[in-house]
Amino acid sequence: MPLARRLLSFSTIPAASALIPFLILPILSRAAGAEAWVAIAVGQSVGGFFALAVSLGLNVVGPTLVSVEPEAGRPELFATGTRARLAVAVPGAALAAAVAALLSPGAEAAAAAVMAVAIASGGLSSSWYLIGLGRPLPLILFELVPRAAATALGAAAILLGGDVIWYPSLLLLAVVGGVFAYAATVMKPLELLRSGWRRSAAFARRHLSAAATETVSGAYTALAVSLVSAGTSAAQAASYVSGDKLFRMGQTVVGAQGNALQGWVVEEERAHVLRRARTALLLHGGLGLLGFAAFALLGPWLTSALFGEEVAMERPTAVLFGVAVLCISLTTSIGRHFLVALGRTRAVFVSVVAGAVVGVPTTLALAASSGSVGGATGLAAAEVVVLLVQLAYAVPALRTARKAA
Repeated sequence: MPLARRLLSFSTIPAASALIPFLILPILSRAAGAEAWVAIAVGQSVGGFFALAVSLGLNVVGPTLVSVEPEAGRPELFATGTRARLAVAVPGAALAAAVAALLSPGAEAAAAAVMAVAIASGGLSSSWYLIGLGRPLPLILFELVPRAAATALGAAAILLGGDVIWYPSLLLLAVVGGVFAYAATVMKPLELLRSGWRRSAAFARRHLSAAATETVSGAYTALAVSLVSAGTSAAQAASYVSGDKLFRMGQTVVGAQGNALQGWVVEEERAHVLRRARTALLLHGGLGLLGFAAFALLGPWLTSALFGEEVAMERPTAVLFGVAVLCISLTTSIGRHFLVALGRTRAVFVSVVAGAVVGVPTTLALAASSGSVGGATGLAAAEVVVLLVQLAYAVPALRTARKAA
């Protein structure tokens, strides 16, 4: 698939998916109350962390695996990866529900738990496979449309006086239904489930490094809301949640562009990898600068307009979220398009471990003393550390690759 078409398809679809929650977020913040606002955010935060574990690192390495796999072997690759993730998804979703219920405001614990299960189930997404195939349409039909419908129905139910739990319940049906509906187009459900589990276990073991990379990264990104909620007041947590909603949208767009470019960087002749990786980094640098400017200039106003003045971001919080978006955009490209393409997955893992070591305690400590600004400082500090560590690995690796070319 040509670069322009790949970017348009696989960056636009996840960006649209990230915008879907904005159908209901203004309603939650105004009509459902602060407790529901924080509970749904905690469920999304905990579920997002477990979704990374469920995905088994296929968001990082999956598109590349599909791109280099002979066409005849791709359906079996899909089945193997899906079985491996199912084995993680069932216990993972149960644990996510328990953790979310424990961390959320008591009156909305059930809504937080169901939301955590819905988001964790998103780790079963077929996006890794479809990106590798270069086929965007099934993503729209089986993931984007069902989630949009569930969100719109959930918003309507809350506006009509229904309980907040309607929203995560409908979303859970849409996520799980979409995953299995697409799987049925690749092979019969019984063929998917009744055999090959030993092969799937071996597949999971081979990709433990990529899985650990994403899961450890989630300790300070996906779990940031939970960490801030544990360390500060409900009012400060609500303000941080507003910024986090915009941050998640930016992160989704960055990740989508990273996925879209990942297969392109390594497809066809390997001699083009360094040149294409450089192009990908320039594109991500531009995207990151755009995200930084949007947060720093528009963040407080936008969160006030969308979610209400009571939970709007402060300017320093917005600037720090912008720093985090810029760093994530750069490290997505350095990690996926250069280090992973050269087989240096361990370098990516080391970088996110370093980020987690800095980010988790910093977020907890500073959120307790400085509220939402402190939480955002911890997040930005973690992403800066990840960038510095990746650069320390990438610069010598680039010199070696150039000498070998």
